[in-house]
Amino acid sequence: MTEREWHSPIVDDEIAEPWRRLVGFVIDWMILVMIALLLVSVLRIDFGEGDALRLPASVLIVQGLVAAAYYIGFTVSRGQTPGKMLIGTRVVMERTGQIPGFRPSAIRWVVPGFFAFLPGISVVAAVIYGWLVFDSRRRGLHDKAAKTVVVHAR
Repeated sequence: MTEREWHSPIVDDEIAEPWRRLVGFVIDWMILVMIALLLVSVLRIDFGEGDALRLPASVLIVQGLVAAAYYIGFTVSRGQTPGKMLIGTRVVMERTGQIPGFRPSAIRWVVPGFFAFLPGISVVAAVIYGWLVFDSRRRGLHDKAAKTVVVHAR
């Protein structure tokens, strides 16, 4: 069945606006920074005396594991991260309207998450998220890969 042969139960006015998604993302990012800093402190990971923009591999690993657990865990369990809860949005499967399972939730994190940990500012990650501005269903490339859409929470 092609994409044009099925009809999503999600109507266009349920789809979250890009500004809502951005605000939710910023809230989640701030929460993740605090969690990562707390873990780095508790685990006594040394940043060393190097360049502030070049984090040690141990810090990047902790950051990646925390981010993966946060995004995948909240998406699988509720369809919402704390940022999405505060801003009133939810991730659902486009074909069913149900909360995504582990695989689509992991895909949603891995697609942009992989590029976020490359050195410097990731233009690729910006394109992945920025795609939602041009998509008729406001899906980023990570949403398209996972077959999800972000909607207003009910």
